[in-house]
Amino acid sequence: MNKNRAEKIGRRVVVYELMSLDGFADEPGEGKWLRDTGSGLGEFLAETIATQDTVLLGRRTYEKWAPYWPTADVQPFADFINTTTKYVFTSSPIAGEWRESTAVADPAAAFVADLKQRSGGDIGIHGSLSVARALLAAHLVDDIRLVIAPTIAGNGTRLFSDDGDLQRFELVSDQRSGGCMMLYYRRSGRI
Repeated sequence: MNKNRAEKIGRRVVVYELMSLDGFADEPGEGKWLRDTGSGLGEFLAETIATQDTVLLGRRTYEKWAPYWPTADVQPFADFINTTTKYVFTSSPIAGEWRESTAVADPAAAFVADLKQRSGGDIGIHGSLSVARALLAAHLVDDIRLVIAPTIAGNGTRLFSDDGDLQRFELVSDQRSGGCMMLYYRRSGRI
């Protein structure tokens, strides 16, 4: 990536997803396919969230997470997600209160394109596959961090759609933790 491109990006949009070998993404505990993660998974997550000060959520992820995370002690994510600015993409008001959460009715791509130009840290997407897919389709994702579990899930929701166009990413790092692979990709340029 050339220096001028890096300066134009400003804030980076980082997708962090857990995925089965056959490409289905899910949250820990919901899918039986996530297993054998090893001790390095926490370090990979900590490295990912260390530069983020904003998280993008879809409504379904918000509704699952809002009752759980405020009282959870799963570190390093609990402290991070409870104190970080969260934008929730939804067409109706969000139920309940979760500190630092704001509903956004605007289309994700337009909102995030503007958000990337503001000052701040990286913008994370954790879970929220519909938001991740929308931003991938709009070429707004700069980094992809995947934890690939050694399991074929057989069904579920995929991170990558079948109707996207060509985008190129470069492998920044690959690590192993237990039976899982932890892959970090960075956008290498537009086609």
